[in-house]
Amino acid sequence: MERPIFQPVGTPVEELDTPALVLDLDVMDKNIQTFQGYFATTTAKARPVVTSHLCPQIAHRQLDAGGTVGGIAVTTLGEAEVFANSGFDDILLANQVVTVSKIRRLCALAAQVSIGIAVDNLDNAQQLSSGAVAAGVELQVLVEIDAGMGRCGISPGVEALKLTQRVDGLPGLKLVGIMGSVPGPKGGDDPSEHESKTKANIQVILDSKEAMEQGGLSIEVVSVGGAHCYAQAIQMAGVTEVRAGRYPLMDHRLKSFLPELNPAAKILASVISHPIDGMAVLDAGHKATAPDQGRPVLDGIDGAEATRFSAEHGIVELEGDAQSKLNPGDKAWLVPYELGASVNQYDYFRAAKNGKLEGFWPISARGRLA
Repeated sequence: MERPIFQPVGTPVEELDTPALVLDLDVMDKNIQTFQGYFATTTAKARPVVTSHLCPQIAHRQLDAGGTVGGIAVTTLGEAEVFANSGFDDILLANQVVTVSKIRRLCALAAQVSIGIAVDNLDNAQQLSSGAVAAGVELQVLVEIDAGMGRCGISPGVEALKLTQRVDGLPGLKLVGIMGSVPGPKGGDDPSEHESKTKANIQVILDSKEAMEQGGLSIEVVSVGGAHCYAQAIQMAGVTEVRAGRYPLMDHRLKSFLPELNPAAKILASVISHPIDGMAVLDAGHKATAPDQGRPVLDGIDGAEATRFSAEHGIVELEGDAQSKLNPGDKAWLVPYELGASVNQYDYFRAAKNGKLEGFWPISARGRLA
């Protein structure tokens, strides 16, 4: 658990103890207003996925900004419990819940708030049904379809239709719709090629909706994810909501596909050594930056590149004029490559405005993996 030094409101951000996860509130609010503004006049609305920031204060700002379905999405039951206890009453758990103990917890939560759940196999649906009946609650169910992610989701077509028909008749469950996750961009992806793939993947979900409705089923919700696919999703008739996560804070991975948004959360690090001209060492290592899916990007210094990380140290290679910079005691800013993993390393955002500390915002669902 992180045990930060709680410095006074008004402290200049570069005087904060490091490594620190600093949140620029003005940049975040602009990102939220810009992205959710895309849904202001569309049939499909955004459903913010809070897994990337895990912070109820940020999620409340998202729902207050408009353009949403009025609810949020989470990835784990623990996250759902945290956000339910923070005043959120419309929660989609966009994942499968399969163990007996977790189904009991899910049903207990459903007695307090409106909770949606994904299913992709009949055995699990029957377990959810039994648990809901025993608890005297109703679970809202979305059948998950594999739309190219290669993760969870039943195969589209006949298998998806059969499962949906069976789910529709189970007591304690209310079939509200279908959902699917659309593969996100990877390094080097061409935006136009990604756009065409995204449309094809969303169409898989819409084709399943059409087959189900022809089979006599009522499909109220068609939920697709994530933030990178919004531009295609809002143009395709039949999509009702877009599950979108990283847009409030952004990260380097998503930046090339949403260039109008800017990183609001950065890791502030201190230089602890400059042993040779071509190298500086930061106090932000693997534990602070979570570079598993990609290295964080050093912000604002040409010729400096963060290249490798050990547990407690980050190595920056320096070229040209950068060799005279980043001396011991200097500060450096790192933009996370993949936001969710980086945020989960911390218990607090250092919320800042105009370069000064506004407060410590708890990352309340941090570590709620179960």
